[in-house]
Amino acid sequence: MDRLLLIAGLNNLIENWNEKLDSIATEYMDSPWFGAAAVLVLFIFGCWAISYFSKK
Repeated sequence: MDRLLLIAGLNNLIENWNEKLDSIATEYMDSPWFGAAAVLVLFIFGCWAISYFSKK
């Protein structure tokens, strides 16, 4: 019974976060500049992470 309550509470939490993130995404993702900046930031972070973790 406790697991059912935990799963139901977790489900509500995920739905709330989904609604908040969806509203933020629809507000900013319509701009091509935001998408380009996000890709650039992810690329730079990826390059840094590869160089950092591949050091001997």
